[in-house]
Amino acid sequence: LENAPRSTEDIDIFWLEEDAFQNMRDLLSTCMLDVARAHKLPHNWFNFLTQVIMMNDIFIPDGTLWKRFGPLHIYIPPREYILALKIIAGRDKDLDDCAILLPKTTIQTREQAQELLDRYILPGTQEEHAEKIVKSFNILFSGQ
Repeated sequence: LENAPRSTEDIDIFWLEEDAFQNMRDLLSTCMLDVARAHKLPHNWFNFLTQVIMMNDIFIPDGTLWKRFGPLHIYIPPREYILALKIIAGRDKDLDDCAILLPKTTIQTREQAQELLDRYILPGTQEEHAEKIVKSFNILFSGQ
């Protein structure tokens, strides 16, 4: 998150081509660990486990191309998508991030936040995370 009062502890990635991700997963893991050792980073500094855990639970939106490094194209997802993922995560640090992201979106009500979840998060996943979603909404929209 730009202008956040804290820095992130990891980089979350989603590989857009599922077959390519499965083919490259072992190599990616080896490279990630090599970089971690070389730069004394935590072993999970480059997090692709979110994709493994959530790939059947979400709709991945098109992002905005940020940088190209040869065949590697890095896209940044919409803020609203990041907000939706952080709402369902519901951890304190995610809710802190939500407080930063929310004013940078057009989301102002629980209803609009629910529409956002409906756009990016499958219904079964919303049911599975219902308690966290309610907690997040209560904190983020306490004045409503």
